[in-house]
Amino acid sequence: MDKSDQQCKDVYAHYGLAMFCAQCLEQAIIIQILFLDHMPNAVAAFTTKEEWIQNFDEFIDHVSSKTMGQLLGKLQKLGIPCDELTQDLRMALKKRNWLAHCYFPERAVEFMNEQGRLEMISELEITHAYFKQVENKVNRITDEVSVKYGLTDGVKEKMMAQILTETKADI
Repeated sequence: MDKSDQQCKDVYAHYGLAMFCAQCLEQAIIIQILFLDHMPNAVAAFTTKEEWIQNFDEFIDHVSSKTMGQLLGKLQKLGIPCDELTQDLRMALKKRNWLAHCYFPERAVEFMNEQGRLEMISELEITHAYFKQVENKVNRITDEVSVKYGLTDGVKEKMMAQILTETKADI
């Protein structure tokens, strides 16, 4: 494999990481909507474990079928806690849509030479870092709300340990 082949693979890898981080942000938004919208109603109406699981799964399926723009609209209706986060989420949506729909067509010329690919890698690193930064802001707010429902750091650690054990994770 020559240098340009490896560099092309690196561009694709960085693109994949940026899109992964965009999807992680989308999931963080879904979880925030879960705690701001679903949980207050579900806890009050809780009757059986089976009903809880079914209701939870239906809510997650419904919200997960929405686009990121629709999720942000829902979050707006629920009242995003700060203007800075609102701006960050709007920018993240713009970056995510650009990445998903326009990135490679807009970078076709740059992709054809070494310097252009290096610039693309740098741009993708900045983009993925931005998604992570916004996700962290969303998660901080969600963490504050989720504690009210008993989802403490200790509970999350136990859940993660159980998942890793059950899936025989090797990462």
